[in-house]
Amino acid sequence: MGMRRLVIWGCGGHARVILDAAVAMNVFDQTAFHDDDPATATPSVSQLRDAGFEEFIIAIGVNSVRALRFEEALQSGLRPAVCVHPTAWISPSASIGAGTIVMARAVVQANARIGKNCIINTAAIIEHDCVIGDHTHLSPSVALGGTVSVGEYVHMGIGAIAIPGSRIGDRSVIGAGAVVLREIPADVTAVGVPARILVKGT
Repeated sequence: MGMRRLVIWGCGGHARVILDAAVAMNVFDQTAFHDDDPATATPSVSQLRDAGFEEFIIAIGVNSVRALRFEEALQSGLRPAVCVHPTAWISPSASIGAGTIVMARAVVQANARIGKNCIINTAAIIEHDCVIGDHTHLSPSVALGGTVSVGEYVHMGIGAIAIPGSRIGDRSVIGAGAVVLREIPADVTAVGVPARILVKGT
């Protein structure tokens, strides 16, 4: 098998967690950081390509920015990796989209479908037959019951819960510790137990 070299696009705390996961996976021969801020003095994408780096993961928590950088990385000729920490459990029947990171102790159960460029953070639980849209971020300890549908660009805060069969629309934000009982429409912020719409438009 050829050498695998990973570009981690971003240099914040999330990038350091991704680095730990990538090292734990023991499949990448080298990793390197790239950042948009010239003050970080990281190598350019072209320099990394010339050095043999071909795969990338975007280490940016803000969904909209992560999506932009994902497309930029694709256009530069890099290939999206899938990073899964070795302590995570992924059902053989689940699918994980390109560029997605699954952190330590996360659980992805049977027939779950996770889109591209997502963050499935530490100890998040995705039960059977859930569908997660592209560019979505499930924070640490989020729990989704079976058959939950989560749209694109959604951000669920730490410890948020969605009961089985519930739905969350595109670009919505679910506050930390909130409990989604039925349906949350697109483009809103919902908080509390049960989750109620606090702000329309995110």
